[in-house]
Amino acid sequence: MVEVGVEISQIDEGGNMGTVTINGAAIQDMAQRALAFSAQKTALSTVDEAKRSIAEGNCVVCGYLRYALSKEIGEYLGTIDTSVQGVYVYEPEYAAGALHVDSTGLGRNRGVNLIVSVDRKNAALNSIVGSLEDAVRDGVKPLLCAKANGSCYAVDVKVVDVDELASRRGYGALVSSLYAPPVQLWARGDLA
Repeated sequence: MVEVGVEISQIDEGGNMGTVTINGAAIQDMAQRALAFSAQKTALSTVDEAKRSIAEGNCVVCGYLRYALSKEIGEYLGTIDTSVQGVYVYEPEYAAGALHVDSTGLGRNRGVNLIVSVDRKNAALNSIVGSLEDAVRDGVKPLLCAKANGSCYAVDVKVVDVDELASRRGYGALVSSLYAPPVQLWARGDLA
């Protein structure tokens, strides 16, 4: 992953840190890499073609962009905070049973929906997540099509600790779900 520009003093063990400011250039870099992934997966030859396709309302290209952006955000969270053990992406409609897995209809509320597993919750990660949510919302505005709504690229991060995972409480239960498991995007120790 390419280095993301942020202003941050160091996050110490236990989640103590200074102020986090995520600049627009960092989000633009994430969006450009996500657009390149989207173009590759949909056989478009350039990032500009992917942008045009998204602007025209092509939800398939947009879906690949949202997935790749989720992966970029997951990798970023994992590298900036040592308490993060894994990052997962999930579709709330499927997880809540509102849509069947074989449903062909598109969900109303898409967005970037992540579950972040941590060894213990901390205020530092909450600060980073809040900054990311705002930065992504502002950074992807140029990528919205005429059919877009406020939730298309809204970032929603749920943080679960090892106790919630072990006892399968809240979003910890979703991580090990048999019927609607999330997709793991990043894990501590991954080299890829």
